[in-house]
Amino acid sequence: MGSIYNQDFFNNLVLNPSESLSVEIKRWIDPQSKEGMAKIAKACIALRNNDGGIFLIGFNNDGFPDIQGAHQNPRESFHSDVIQSIASKFCSQPFEVTIHYLKKDGQEYPALEIPSGFITPVAAKAGLKDEQGKDLIKAHSVYVRSLNTNNTVSSSEPRCNDWERIMNLCFENREADIGRFLRRHLGGVTPSLLRELAFTIAQGIQPEESIEDILRCYLQESEERFNTVVKERSITLPEHGTSQVALIIIGEVPLHSANEQFFNLLSFNNPKYTGWPVWLDSRGFVDKDQPYVYNGAWEALIVSLDSGWSKDIDFMRFDPKGKFYLRRALEDDMSVKNYAPPPMTVLDFALPVIRTAEAIAVGIEFAKAMGCEPEKTQLAFAFKWTGLRGRRLSSWANQERSIYSQGSAHQDEVLAFVNLPLETPRSALAQYVNQAVSPLFTIFNGYQLSIDAIEDLTRRLIERRL
Repeated sequence: MGSIYNQDFFNNLVLNPSESLSVEIKRWIDPQSKEGMAKIAKACIALRNNDGGIFLIGFNNDGFPDIQGAHQNPRESFHSDVIQSIASKFCSQPFEVTIHYLKKDGQEYPALEIPSGFITPVAAKAGLKDEQGKDLIKAHSVYVRSLNTNNTVSSSEPRCNDWERIMNLCFENREADIGRFLRRHLGGVTPSLLRELAFTIAQGIQPEESIEDILRCYLQESEERFNTVVKERSITLPEHGTSQVALIIIGEVPLHSANEQFFNLLSFNNPKYTGWPVWLDSRGFVDKDQPYVYNGAWEALIVSLDSGWSKDIDFMRFDPKGKFYLRRALEDDMSVKNYAPPPMTVLDFALPVIRTAEAIAVGIEFAKAMGCEPEKTQLAFAFKWTGLRGRRLSSWANQERSIYSQGSAHQDEVLAFVNLPLETPRSALAQYVNQAVSPLFTIFNGYQLSIDAIEDLTRRLIERRL
C-alpha cells in the first residue's frame, strides 16, 4: 500500500512533532514487550477509528527526541512484519499498516501510518494483561483519539461525546462508497448535466449580501493587520502572489476565550490533510513564528525564506468568536524545487483547488470542535487570490496531470464567496470548491476546470492520496 501522505508532511512532522487527533506521539517502546504491543495495538485501533493517522515513535511530549531510549536499528525492531502481526492479532478488522522511517540528526524514527476508510468502529478482538494481571488491552473494547476536559489529546476508550464523531466518520465513509457506486452506474450522465445540477444547488444557498459585506471588511482588516505586523518586524518580503481565505461562522457560537485551551482545541481537531496544513499550529517553531494573542484573538506570522526544502509566508488569525483568516504566499512563487517555475509567472491549476478544499474541510472541523450545532450553523467563506496578472495556468506541481489553456490573466485579483451548511459531509465538498475556484479560472481566457477534476482532487485531499 502506498502512502497517502507526501514527503512535505513527513519533513514537517519530524521537524516539529505535535500531537493531534490524527497524530499520536510516544517515547521509544519495545514491540516485543507486552507494554509495547499494547501501545501499538491501541494506537492502531484509535487512529483507525479516527479515519486514519500517524503513530510517531521516539519523541517526548515536548516534541524533543527521546535520546536515552533510542533504538540502534529501528528498521529491524519496528519491521513491518512485527507491526502487522500486532495489528492483526488485536484489531477486530484487518487493515494494512505502512511503516515510514524518518531521519533527524542521524537517528531514524518509525512512523506507523494507519489508513482511512473504516465504515464500522474497530475494537480489540483479544485482550492482553501484564505480569501482575492488569489489563493492558481489554478484549472487545473500542479505543479512540479523544480530547480530555483540558483539550489535551489521548488514545482511550470513547467518552459519550466521542461517539457522535466516530459514527459521523463511519457514515461519511459509507456515503463515499455509495457515491463511487453511483458514479460507476451513472456513467451515462453528462458532465454538463452534473454541472447544471451543482450550479442549481449552489445558487439556492448563495450568501446574503450583508454576509459578503462582513467578509469584505474582515478581509480588509486582516490584510491591514498583516501589513502592520510585517512592518513591526522589519521584514522585507520577496514579490509574490497570495491566496487568502476568511471564514465567519453564522449561527450561535459557544463561548470561548483566546486561551491555550482554545488553541489546543483547534490544533487537535485540524485534520492536517497536507504537509503544511492550513491554519497550522506553529507553537513548536522559532519564537518569532509562534502564535500570540492580540485584541482577543490568536494570530501568527510565519516567514521562512532560508529553509533548504521550502519557503513559506503565512499569516493566520483565530478569533474565538468564530472568525478565521489565512494569508499564504502562492506556492508557485515560493517553491525551491528544481523544476519550479520563475516567481510570478504561472499558477498550477491543482493547488488552488486543493487549498480551497482543505480550508473548507478544516473550517468545518473547527466549527464542530467549538460546539456549533451542525443543523443550525452556516459557514461563510471568502476566497481571494492576488498577484495574478500576467500568469498562465500550469501543472508544474502536479506533473502527472496536464492542462491545455491558452492566454494569460489580465486581472490581478479575484474574490469569491461560498456559503455552506455545517452539516455538509466531506463527500459533498466538491460543489462548493467549484463555486469558489470557478471565478479564478475564468480570468485565464475563460478557462473552466471540469467538475470531475475538482471532485477528484477534493476526494484525494480528504483521503490523503495527493
